[in-house]
Amino acid sequence: MTDLSFTLWNDLDRFERGDSNVRTGSYKGRQAAYLEQAGSAVFLSEDITFPCYRLQAEVAIPGEVGFVGLIFGAKDVTNYELVYLAPIEIQYDPIMNGSMTWQIYNGTKYQKPLPNMTGKWVNFAVEVQPEGARVYMGEETAPQLVIPNLQHGVPDGKIGFWGFAPCYIRNLTVEEIQPVPIPKIETDLKCLSADTVVTEWMVSASSGSDWRTAVVEENGVLNLNRCFTAKQTNVVQAKSIFHIPEEADSYITLGFSDQVRVWVNEEEIYQGTWCWKPPVSDGRIYSDYARVPVQWRAGVNTIRAEVMNTEQFGWGLCVRTGLSNMEYITEEAESMNANS
Repeated sequence: MTDLSFTLWNDLDRFERGDSNVRTGSYKGRQAAYLEQAGSAVFLSEDITFPCYRLQAEVAIPGEVGFVGLIFGAKDVTNYELVYLAPIEIQYDPIMNGSMTWQIYNGTKYQKPLPNMTGKWVNFAVEVQPEGARVYMGEETAPQLVIPNLQHGVPDGKIGFWGFAPCYIRNLTVEEIQPVPIPKIETDLKCLSADTVVTEWMVSASSGSDWRTAVVEENGVLNLNRCFTAKQTNVVQAKSIFHIPEEADSYITLGFSDQVRVWVNEEEIYQGTWCWKPPVSDGRIYSDYARVPVQWRAGVNTIRAEVMNTEQFGWGLCVRTGLSNMEYITEEAESMNANS
């Protein structure tokens, strides 16, 4: 097996530092790399060719706010896998088109609560397999979090480290390991549909042209970060068109981030804002955040939403109709582009 090791206080020249402003620091008598900017990503210049490997480092969060993590499977500087330690949790947070996505990937599949980890050095490790990853803390031999579905696919690409707000990291190692398969959990669209989640969408920039089809994530969220670059006040339109055999009344439930307006058959039924504003709100997308009564007509129905991005933490929408007999009309995207 092959090992690589980096102190991170005297070998930062081996890393692509970009605009991270990473520099040498010291915390509780230990030299380390220090990061303080929001979303600072630092990549090892060398490519990692191991199919299976363990990333490990000593990390410290000195204050009440701070996040420090390990990068792997980087396709480029705006798309990579990220697992980080926060003061009271571990979070899987794949970076997509330059944006964090933790407001989309929330819950026990993607997060692990911890006792407060601030003010001390701890060992933090990720074992990367072709199918997924396992996350470890301290000297524990059992993983704290198992990630069966890596959102960027097979994790080939660069590795590195990451910080958000003041944090320290030192003694990064990369160790080639034996394959230990992680069973992949496929997205079950039939199960989501049985829960009346809208699984098929068309999305477009705010101009309403160049429509493309999109399918929801494994948790039922339409992930707009996967489709678009999340710039401040960017607005995307999302539309789902479907047929039901007869009139029906139901409650539509939805979750979103950051701002949304929703129409059913071109009648506005909801608008709202849900962002990261602690301690009042965390901005995570919960499918039952809002609930609105709707009258559906027999035949073709349309749900349309305008979703605005105002942060860099996750941009998307999840909708449940309460209807069990929807038939999607997907060919509409081609005709919409032809008529635009």
